[in-house]
Amino acid sequence: MGLMEEFRSAWLAESSFDELLARLVTETESRASGLWRLEENHLVLVGFGWASDMPLEVSSGFQAATRRVPLDQIGLGIVKAAVTAKPAIGRRDPKDSGLDGSATWIARFGANISLAVPIRQKETNQILGVLAVSTSAFIEEGDSLWQTLISLADDLGSAA
Repeated sequence: MGLMEEFRSAWLAESSFDELLARLVTETESRASGLWRLEENHLVLVGFGWASDMPLEVSSGFQAATRRVPLDQIGLGIVKAAVTAKPAIGRRDPKDSGLDGSATWIARFGANISLAVPIRQKETNQILGVLAVSTSAFIEEGDSLWQTLISLADDLGSAA
């Protein structure tokens, strides 16, 4: 079973995504990746994967900080993606993206950029969650990492 099918299976079973997200980080040469489900007016962390050389205090700190995020924290890319229903790019320098909260974590991850993509239910277009990756590579619309995340998010949305 490929990574996309495993994501779909875990989404339907409401399983932990930690192992799958760690594989996504490895396969995309990223620094971190997370997945949140939208529950009422909060994003709830359902999985987090990180690079093997990331300090444990950084990964555990991020997980604690984003375990349950209210939708009024618009300075975070994951919230912006959920609220606007569009991909959100965060950059290490908050002046470049306006996402001050994301910029802090991007720097702590040793990354340059993050991409948060909304997961939409296919028939209703309702936002179900957000998938995000932080990487030291620079992501632009249409490149391979962008397409991978969009495809994963679309697949999860069509599985719902």
